[in-house]
Amino acid sequence: MSNDLAERCLKTAAATGAFTADELDVLEDVLVEWSLHPGRDYILLTEWIDGDLAGFLIYGPTPMTRSAYDLYWIAVSPHHQKKGIGGRLEDKMCVALLEQSDSAVIRVETAGRDDYLGQRYFYLARHYGECGRIPDFYSEGDDLVLYCKKLSKKR
Repeated sequence: MSNDLAERCLKTAAATGAFTADELDVLEDVLVEWSLHPGRDYILLTEWIDGDLAGFLIYGPTPMTRSAYDLYWIAVSPHHQKKGIGGRLEDKMCVALLEQSDSAVIRVETAGRDDYLGQRYFYLARHYGECGRIPDFYSEGDDLVLYCKKLSKKR
């Protein structure tokens, strides 16, 4: 990967310890695609503190929809966690989506494992609702949990 920002994002995600090697491989593919075609399939948002990459979020338009988006990744550097970075990134995404359209739907898929409880609480706190669950999707005992959030401009 030749893009410095993409490499920094990958290192940040790896440092969290929250992602498996396979997940980091997929993230690397996503970052390569983003660096080749920024904004086409993936939009990268970043949060910086004193020149340090504190966190990033990747989202993109959902194919075959008018105003639906997938939130693919949120990662916050371990020494910047629990400081509102993830929430600020999610806010940036929501603002950007409502600048483009009067409404949007955001979809997030995450793991149902116990060690992902914090991530699931994050989405609930950000006003996402659990929209579905597929038992044993990732592996035995690890459900796929689907969250969604509808945005609209206040009139």
